[in-house]
Amino acid sequence: MADDRIATKATGTTLSTANGYSSLAAGLQRVMDEYADAVRRGFAGHPLANFIRNDLKRLVLSQLDAPKDSFVVKGSCGQGTWARGPWVGIFDPIITTSAQSGYYGCFLFREDMKGVYLTLTQAVTEAKLAYRADARTALKARAAHFRAMLGSDFGRFSVTDIDLAPSSRNNDTSFYEAGTICATFYSSGSIPDNTTIAADLRALLVLYERLASSDVVVTAVPDEYQSLTSETEFEDASRRRLHERIERNQRLVNRVKEAHGSTCEACGLNFKEFYGELGEGYIEAHHLRPMSTLAKARVEMDPMRDFAVLCANCHRMIHRSEHISDLNMFKAAHVFQKGQKKP
Repeated sequence: MADDRIATKATGTTLSTANGYSSLAAGLQRVMDEYADAVRRGFAGHPLANFIRNDLKRLVLSQLDAPKDSFVVKGSCGQGTWARGPWVGIFDPIITTSAQSGYYGCFLFREDMKGVYLTLTQAVTEAKLAYRADARTALKARAAHFRAMLGSDFGRFSVTDIDLAPSSRNNDTSFYEAGTICATFYSSGSIPDNTTIAADLRALLVLYERLASSDVVVTAVPDEYQSLTSETEFEDASRRRLHERIERNQRLVNRVKEAHGSTCEACGLNFKEFYGELGEGYIEAHHLRPMSTLAKARVEMDPMRDFAVLCANCHRMIHRSEHISDLNMFKAAHVFQKGQKKP
């Protein structure tokens, strides 16, 4: 197939692409070259909007050196109308899967399209709901707190005060300025090559993992397991919280249910049989991998091998037991099947 080509206005160069997709460097430049004109035209079906939501997202995903499904990548240029500043977010699903909550990596474009920041940033929507009039102050305070937790070594991500050129203090771009934890900047016309951007993305994921491991924020995922405790305790609190976050990862939970079904693997309870249609498909996923293997936040998990499905009661009991990572031992020691007498 003949290569497609994208000519960048700022540099005058032509960057080759294969199968209709440009390099990530060319994709970032294309947004800056074309966005100002695009926002003067209709939003629905616009080629640049489709490019940001689909192609640019895939180009970013292709540069992430991580196990499959470790990250969710989303591109946005608005909903129904053009956003002042488009972005492409990189989400760890153990923390969050959208820009509405938590913290994440993100390409944030300046409103004037003179450059793009690769950032570790916070959700603006969540802060506005929680702090209302003081959202900007809260975002700045939390960003400073996150930097303190990360330490002093930010490498290429030494920028802490970014300038997104907001045309109004009320624009989301202004709030993203306040919420940025650390960043590096690519100027329009001087976008680095793909090798450099890929290295920066790897460095960003290291920072993201360090922040996730420190567990300094409460995610917006329902805290239905906050009361779980173990008599034997986990190796440390951060691993316990990571374990709980893994079990709340809805994308992963759905895959576990597809692999194991919806009948409790400890006591045999099927919620549909007990509650009728109300209970159809309901079951909880329990992560079986020993805590010692979770020394790193970035681990690849197998829905079949690393999980069991349990009813709510058995799930809470296995967390209280000494056999949190061994379903068979838990069943032998604590689960009494129908007709079996308790010792």
